[in-house]
Amino acid sequence: MHNCSRQRRETESELYSFHTNDPFYTRILSLYESYGGGYDFVGFWVQETENKLTSAISRFEDKFSLYLTDESDLEEISSFLRFQGAGAVICARGFALDIKADRVIEGQVLRYIGECYNSEIELYSPEIKPFYELLQSCASDIFIVPEYMTFLSDVTHRRNLGKCTIIGTDIDGTLVSGLMTVSETSSAVILGAVATHPDFRRRGLSRELVRTLASQINARGREAYVFSASEANTRFYQNSGFAICAEFAELLGSLS
Repeated sequence: MHNCSRQRRETESELYSFHTNDPFYTRILSLYESYGGGYDFVGFWVQETENKLTSAISRFEDKFSLYLTDESDLEEISSFLRFQGAGAVICARGFALDIKADRVIEGQVLRYIGECYNSEIELYSPEIKPFYELLQSCASDIFIVPEYMTFLSDVTHRRNLGKCTIIGTDIDGTLVSGLMTVSETSSAVILGAVATHPDFRRRGLSRELVRTLASQINARGREAYVFSASEANTRFYQNSGFAICAEFAELLGSLS
């Protein structure tokens, strides 16, 4: 496994050599373009199998994202993740990693295929704190909100680099529905953290935000993806112009 570092030109070019809009690779490349190799809480690796690059891996704190192919050496990657003390791993479903987890979340990856859409609702870019408070009002077992200072530091950093977009709509001066991108590259964007306050649901606000931002992303020549971990959310995105393109598995807890 080769450690990808911005300070090493040859490994940087290796990470870019995958040439794909795959949503799992988008997570990795966006994190790399946001932080590079200059921080101790992130890490990047590629796997070479028989002189061919077959996998890419990123780490943010103890959370790992994997871009795997049919030629990936899954035994080596499993050993690597255990050695690294991974606390969470997300990858395409169907790859037989030799890892035991306390909990596994499975779901679908969807890609926007809808037409161009412009909402009649007035949208704006909210401040981070009220958006975070909105997310907290929607927290659940599958919608886990990180600690505020971690969220604030990461979102502020990526937003300043143009790697994070937040849009929302308010009623009587209060943010009631919001949407954030969690990964952005020049060719693909992953939407996430879609939230509408419980008191203002069933008005179509989330759908307006999702359709508007996803169609804007497509209009700029980029793919728009979203990860969904529940049947209800998947139906919501399908009704908003998305179609299932892959499945994912997220392994959580004390991985061994």
